[in-house]
Amino acid sequence: GLIILILLDKLGHYHSDVATSYNNLGSLYDNKGEYDKAIEYYEKDLKISLNKLGSNHPDVACSYNHLGLVYGNKGEYDKAIEYCNKSLEIRFNKLGPDHPHVAFSYKNLAL
Repeated sequence: GLIILILLDKLGHYHSDVATSYNNLGSLYDNKGEYDKAIEYYEKDLKISLNKLGSNHPDVACSYNHLGLVYGNKGEYDKAIEYCNKSLEIRFNKLGPDHPHVAFSYKNLAL
C-alpha cells in the first residue's frame, strides 16, 4: 500500500526498487495462499523487469519462475509449465547448463 505509493512517487513506476517491492508483496500473498493477489504483484514485477532489463536477463527469469510457482500452487498447471519453461530457457542460455539456478528451474518443472 503506502510504501509502494511513496516509492512510485519518489522513484517512478519503472525503478528496480519498485519491482523488488512488488516481488516481495507477491511472495507474501503467495505464502498466504492469496494466489490471485500474488500473480497481480508478480506480473507488475515482471513488467518492470522486462522494461528495464530486456527479455533475456536472469532477473526476468526469476520473475517468470515466481509466476510459474504461484500458478502451480493455484492448480493452473499449463500456465505454471509455460512460465517455468520461460525461466529455464533464459537461465540455461544466459547462465549455462551447470548453474544452480538452472537446476532449480528443472526442479520446479518437476513439481
